[in-house]
Amino acid sequence: MAAPLGFHSLPLPLAQLSLAAVLKCGQSFRWSIYPLHATLPCDPSHEYRLCLQDRVVCLRQSPDTLFYRSVFPDPPVPPEVEDARGVETLSWIKDYFQLDVDLTKLYEEWSNKDPVFAKLRWRFEGIRMLRQDPWENLISYVLRFSELNRLNPRRLGLYVLRIITSLGSREW
Repeated sequence: MAAPLGFHSLPLPLAQLSLAAVLKCGQSFRWSIYPLHATLPCDPSHEYRLCLQDRVVCLRQSPDTLFYRSVFPDPPVPPEVEDARGVETLSWIKDYFQLDVDLTKLYEEWSNKDPVFAKLRWRFEGIRMLRQDPWENLISYVLRFSELNRLNPRRLGLYVLRIITSLGSREW
């Protein structure tokens, strides 16, 4: 499948990363999810966006490819600067989702050692531990399990965003 206009592509099957599963499983609360009008079953059905310090990262996913792009607030830049930004974004994505870890291999190893996991592994396909900023992770955890624990994930994400905005940001 060709990359959507303005997006780069990274070959990556759903078994290695499922955005729909990992970004909704309660690890991170700042991702915004926008439905897309997919024309074919293999077309991405959602776009996931996260605002970082200097850019918005946009992700889409087909069954075998992760599509990504960055949106910057400043005016257009020379192609070499844009290329460097694309490399930075890809590096951040690989680190954040820990794509250097072969999830299929781990699931196979765990399935061989645990018969219960072997029966249920399909339910967890593509779920990874995110490598979040420790401060954001701590604040999210404290808010989630404090007396405010009745907050739904969307409202919790707004609280996290307010705290980040109020205190300033580091490398998010």
